[in-house]
Amino acid sequence: MSKNMMNNVSMMSRKLSDEKIKSMQQAESNKRGPSSRYGGIKEKPKDLKKTIKQLLSYVSKDNKSIIYLVIIVVISTLLNLSVNILLEKIIASLGVYDFESLAWTKAPDINNFIKFIIILICVYLTHCFLQYFSGWIGTKLGINTGKKMRNELINIIIKLPIKYTDSHPHGDLMSRVTNDVDNITNAVSQTLASLISGVITLVGCVCIMLYYSPLLTLVSFITLILSFTFTMLMSKFMRPLFLKQQGVLGLLNSQTEEMVSGCKTVIAYNHQTVAENEFNCLSEDLKHIAIKANIWGGSMGPIMNFVGNVGYFLVCFFGAIFVTKGIGNGLFGNILTTSVVITFLTLNKQFTRPINELAQLYSTMLTALAGAERVFTLLEEETESFEGKISFSSDKMIGNIDFNHIGFSYVEDKPVLKDFNVDVKSGHKIALVGATGSGKTTIVNLLLRFYDINKGKITIDGIDIADMSKKDLRDAISIVLQDAVLFSDTVENNIKYGKENATEEEFNNALEMAHCTSFVNRLPDKEKTMLSEGATNISQGQRQLLTIARAILANPKILILDEATSSVDTRTEKKIQDALVNLMKNRTSIIIAHRLSTIQDADLIVVLDQGVVVEMGNHKELIDKDGVYNRLYQTQFQGLSI
Repeated sequence: MSKNMMNNVSMMSRKLSDEKIKSMQQAESNKRGPSSRYGGIKEKPKDLKKTIKQLLSYVSKDNKSIIYLVIIVVISTLLNLSVNILLEKIIASLGVYDFESLAWTKAPDINNFIKFIIILICVYLTHCFLQYFSGWIGTKLGINTGKKMRNELINIIIKLPIKYTDSHPHGDLMSRVTNDVDNITNAVSQTLASLISGVITLVGCVCIMLYYSPLLTLVSFITLILSFTFTMLMSKFMRPLFLKQQGVLGLLNSQTEEMVSGCKTVIAYNHQTVAENEFNCLSEDLKHIAIKANIWGGSMGPIMNFVGNVGYFLVCFFGAIFVTKGIGNGLFGNILTTSVVITFLTLNKQFTRPINELAQLYSTMLTALAGAERVFTLLEEETESFEGKISFSSDKMIGNIDFNHIGFSYVEDKPVLKDFNVDVKSGHKIALVGATGSGKTTIVNLLLRFYDINKGKITIDGIDIADMSKKDLRDAISIVLQDAVLFSDTVENNIKYGKENATEEEFNNALEMAHCTSFVNRLPDKEKTMLSEGATNISQGQRQLLTIARAILANPKILILDEATSSVDTRTEKKIQDALVNLMKNRTSIIIAHRLSTIQDADLIVVLDQGVVVEMGNHKELIDKDGVYNRLYQTQFQGLSI
């Protein structure tokens, strides 16, 4: 690597500011398709109260588990609180001994001592048993919440407009479904029971302490005031750190996904060191942010322990003074004794325990809330509407398409198509030709309603596609992309993706027409062979053939081919072209072509230049015009320069 490149990489290795995270998220989104046309992610204001309310509302959907958990936790907590009363009874049953007179002022009650010891053991055993079940129910509730949340996220993602997925980093979306939901699951499992128990414990401890000594209770409240003060101050500082940590983690996922999916390109251009350094820079930034966030989050526990010890000392100190001075008696005149002060010490520990527990879980809760904010932001996104004003059956479609004065831009004032007018007759084959960025793929996006047009309208058989349901529209259209998309499933299921209920005869016919039969039969399990991720266990050409077989099996009224034969050799291309000729009979076909040899028999060739139709006609007519198409043709086939 050059010295300048190393310097550039080293400059990246620094802590990320909020502005830098946003700019990197925007840059990440700009790497994908038309995302550069939108300006990346729009960050929404952070609202902690709203997020907590949404999360509690979401968790409360599992009513049975919540009810069981509340009942068990309430009983368990009350039993735990009763231990303080039992301890006071046990200590009181030991009697009072006057060391000055060397005599018992109150004789020990052995029967009461044994009775309360037995009750105490039973309470401890029951409490232990209930704690186990509360943990089990809490874990189940957390896992079920995560499952429902993931299902809803996937349901939202598959219904999001293409515009959204094009303009957001895919790794960030994946991070919301995986990391963020996992953090929420862990928080619900670990903290929900603690929250319920903590509230009951605080209320119960206050009631018992007030009963024994209101004055000594005020001393214990110093602990509570200090705890809440530290919590409020630190939460304002810590929460942005955990939000930033989740944001950088999403960027790291995007970077990892990009490097793994493009590993061949990275290796081919000897870019391994640069890719590694870019990853290390993000990883280093994540490390710094995570360390800072978790150190501050982890500091809550020790701070709360210190506050608890201060409260413990204050109760001992003032309790001794109150007993010797004969002040600080109970609400009903019960005298403050040494046994009551000892009980206050255990109550003070129980009083601060839920605060300490929540302090220990504070970083977990902050991470979960940051993730929940990102998850709910995605769940609140407006999904694509598939409904239509007009009932339309693809079986009755004829296939006449009319592009009427179409104007479209991804970004305002930057038009991609300008007054596009083309009338496509049923059964005709139309080819779109032009330089990269001239608007060919945009026409397909508009026809499939991946994006809605800004001006004009597109009609099929005289019906505005804006009035059709998107499901009916897309059922009538099959598309074969230049980049073959296959799933980690069997060959058969990948081909039947276009028609799940296809018969064996239809399936075999599609294989034959796409010239897939011979190579599929050579696979280990033939059509039952599992394809790996990205179908890397078959060649690029074979992947393209399978996508063509998928389109053939779907038997569409309208067929779209986006350089469908670009990944196959010349001989196979000729065979596929022959098959496609039969497939395209009585069907409207739209072909995006760069290799002009594949479209010479097209009924209509539309030549685009910067979103404007500059020429239209069949191959012979356009050659005779000696215009843009002719120059493109001559460049490809005769090597002439323009």
